[in-house]
Parts: sequence; C-alpha cells; structure tokens
Amino acid sequence: MKLTDARGEKVSRFFLELDHGNEMNYTIHFTNESRQDENFSLYLFMDYIKIPFYVDSDPHTSVNEYKFSAAKDASVSIPVRIPTDSLPPDLHALAISIVANKNNPWDRQDKIKDYFGIVGRYTIKKSGKNEFTKTNIPDRSSYAISNSPVRGIMLNQQFENEDKFGTLPKVIQAKPNEKIKLAIRAGGFEKATDYLVWLMMDDQQLPFPDGKPYWWFETPPEKAALREIEINAPDKPGRYEVYGYVMNSPWDTMTELSGKEIGNRSSHKITLLVE
Repeated sequence: MKLTDARGEKVSRFFLELDHGNEMNYTIHFTNESRQDENFSLYLFMDYIKIPFYVDSDPHTSVNEYKFSAAKDASVSIPVRIPTDSLPPDLHALAISIVANKNNPWDRQDKIKDYFGIVGRYTIKKSGKNEFTKTNIPDRSSYAISNSPVRGIMLNQQFENEDKFGTLPKVIQAKPNEKIKLAIRAGGFEKATDYLVWLMMDDQQLPFPDGKPYWWFETPPEKAALREIEINAPDKPGRYEVYGYVMNSPWDTMTELSGKEIGNRSSHKITLLVE
C-alpha cells in the first residue's frame, strides 16, 4: 500500500504536515498480493478511533467503510478525503486499514491467514507542537505477561497462560446477545515497551470493558501481554468477523521509529457464528 498526494506525487515520508485547508486529499494505492480474487474493506482511524471519510465515487456522502474487489495481483486506486477542520492542533496518528472482508466465500476461510490485511501508519501534524495529546496513561495492571511466544497479536479462547498454543478453532459459535470470552495476546516486538490494541467486529469498533476504544499498555522489552475480556454477540443470527490489531510505540512519531521494527502488519481474525 502507498499514498499519492493531490498533485499525484508519491508520499515518501510517514510524517505529514497539513496545509491550512479543511481536509486531507490523498489517493490510496493497494495491490492484492493474495493468491486469489478477493473482496476488501477500507477503514480509516484517527488516533486509533474509526472515522468517516469521503471517496470520489460519492464525494458528498461520508462513509465508515469502503468496499471494493480486486483480482489476484491487481492494483486499485482509491481517492479519499478526510475532513480536518475539527481536528485539534499538535500531532495525530492516522491508520489506514484494508482487510479481506466477510463477503468472501465461506469455503475460503482456511486460506485466510492470521495476517489478513495491511495497515499503513502516518503521523499527521495540523499545527502546534510536535507531540501527541494523550488522554490517559498506559495500563500496567489488568493483564499477565504471556508465557507463550507472541510477536504481534493473537485472539483465541486459550485462557491458560501456557508455554505453547494448542489447536484452537477459527470459528466461535454463540447465541444472540451471548457474552463471549476472548484471550488477547499482544506485543513481543524488539525494542518496544508499549503497545496499543483495538478491535473491530465487521465495520464497528468494539469498546474495551472500561469503555475506552482501545487498550494502551506497557510490557517489558520483547514481552507480550495476556488479557481476558468479554464481548457481546450481536442480537441477530449471522456470520461476523472479529479483527484485532496491535501497534507498537503508538504515540511515537514515525520519524522517531526510523530503523525500528513496526507492527503495521500485525493483525488477527476470528469468525463469530451467531445461531
């Protein structure tokens, strides 16, 4: 995935200073590198919270999700506009997520790997200081250090803190409105000591038990956290996809992260079947 600006020039930096206009105009270029034709969804996040945006196919109506199809090895260009008039000054984290969505046939599930999409990360500066405005402090207490090796993120129902993983199903069956327990293991990157995890169910961002839209936490270097949470199954029967993302050093600028390992491709998906 790459970006070009309003002039059609390739964006080569991950630190973007905005002009004095009221919106960002970029084109997202994506190549389907999977082994088959796929259906995809595009989501945008500002400071790790999902935001609406505009695409050229309907420039007057904002969307929370943009669905598109791409043949194997084909490239797709998506011009997007992001309003910035209400964006506070200082720095912001922009994440661009493209995932293989649930419109793909059910019999392909075994072919969809844990890494099912891609996330591009950029630091945005509107004005003001070269620092992020944080609204909370990192969690240091609601989790255990994972005994099993994790480098990225994993969602499953293995709640025991063992040294290795068993064979776990990719599909969780549930009743409407049932509370579902999930184990989140995240972290493990070299030189990283803080991480941010956010969850999606289809096109909706899931809040964590404390009501926050994401989980920001600290761990010892190269260690992963293990946390158990509960989510609610939807009230309507059907197939739902639960996506988990992790980003290391989430409030460092991309300039500060130069030369370090970045977890942009760290994602994991499980399927929820409500019957």
